[in-house]
Amino acid sequence: MKDKRSTLAAAAARVRDGDQVVMGAGMERSPMALLRELVRQRRQGLRLAGVVGGALNLDFLVGAGVAASVDTCSVTLGRFARTGPNFQRHVQEGRIRALDNT
Repeated sequence: MKDKRSTLAAAAARVRDGDQVVMGAGMERSPMALLRELVRQRRQGLRLAGVVGGALNLDFLVGAGVAASVDTCSVTLGRFARTGPNFQRHVQEGRIRALDNT
């Protein structure tokens, strides 16, 4: 069987500028190391989608300036913040497009 393991850098390199990145909600098991690598590789214009909401994962990418749009029902940091601060700021400033899929 072919070995499917990859380095973080190689995995992140598969994501191109403008690609759609889909992630689940919740603060648990967010792929933060991979998301930080996307930022290090300076991805731009990503279309983010949060399945059943978004959390730290989406808020982090928005704050890092790699997102062009976010398609989700909510971005929350659970008991820590009702709305992701980066998401809220970028939406209010018109820096990203927020699509509501409630």
